[in-house]
Amino acid sequence: MKKFLFLASSFLTLVGALCEGRAICFYFTQEHVDLSVQWNAPSNTLYLMASDDTYGGLLYASNECAVLCPEAMKFLLPPGTPLGNEGDPLWILPQNPYPDTPYVGVSAESIPPGVFEGPLTLRLHRVEGPGHFLLWQADAFGHFRIKMDSRDGIDANDRLTIPIGGHEHYNWGFTTSGTYRVYFQAQGRRLGQTNDVISPETPFTFHILPLRPFERWVTNHWPCECAAHVIAPGADPDADGIVNVFEYGLGNDPNVSLRTNLPECVVVVTNGVTYGALRYVRATNATDLEWLAVVAGSVPNGSWASLTNVVEIMPGEIREQVTLRDFLPTAAAPNRFYELRVRLLLP
Repeated sequence: MKKFLFLASSFLTLVGALCEGRAICFYFTQEHVDLSVQWNAPSNTLYLMASDDTYGGLLYASNECAVLCPEAMKFLLPPGTPLGNEGDPLWILPQNPYPDTPYVGVSAESIPPGVFEGPLTLRLHRVEGPGHFLLWQADAFGHFRIKMDSRDGIDANDRLTIPIGGHEHYNWGFTTSGTYRVYFQAQGRRLGQTNDVISPETPFTFHILPLRPFERWVTNHWPCECAAHVIAPGADPDADGIVNVFEYGLGNDPNVSLRTNLPECVVVVTNGVTYGALRYVRATNATDLEWLAVVAGSVPNGSWASLTNVVEIMPGEIREQVTLRDFLPTAAAPNRFYELRVRLLLP
């Protein structure tokens, strides 16, 4: 008896954030926005919000907004800077206002005087994204004061000092395009206390354009979401047994628990000889996926070989159907196991 096995294999898992997204996401595209440290006196807590200074200081939680850096803000580095090698690309949200670009600062303006004994500290805790994150100021004489830089790891030196009531702007740099979640934590010591008040570790999302196809797919389905159990390629938020990277590749809705468009094992006849084959569909817009169909005579210790004999590719506007046949006929190999693998291509 012929035996077939389909095994969906994902080669990538991303560590996600501890937050829950919102159905509506506000995108900062050209506004003055600050990463704002807020103080709640009754609970004696610090927390971080995005403050829309263009529209009266309206506050957004980090899971309610994202900052967009246009593709026009991609620069090639000149020689002699500490920001990278000559010719390296760097996407920059500048410390000075720039047309059609968000103007991003850091603020403790809402903190009243007489509460903390000194300035607050804003620390970089981690960065999730396809590249590295840098934060610096440049003066009129060409001097660079780098405050945060994930290229050499993240430690206690990756921090800012924010005076109470203060407000400063920096250059925000990203070494490649894509979706980044940059995690910050604020802390300060109250007058007369011996321990610091520390905010929760809080992610802020930056879309450095252009986004890659999978990143656009995630953003379309979960605006502002950053929880790993929802958006990671290996996550299965609708609990239908199909992880996100396959939902994406198959053209499925990841928020609907429905096992559709799954690969199937079929039999094909070539020149009068019968072969087993694997047939599957793939979304035409999932261009950052690498597909691999393999076959073995046994599991789990079988030797897997790639299927390269294309029987048919049926094009479609949304999906195309691919059929790959075995290289051994059914008469010579009655027991065959087929597996479909997919790899998400990232920088």
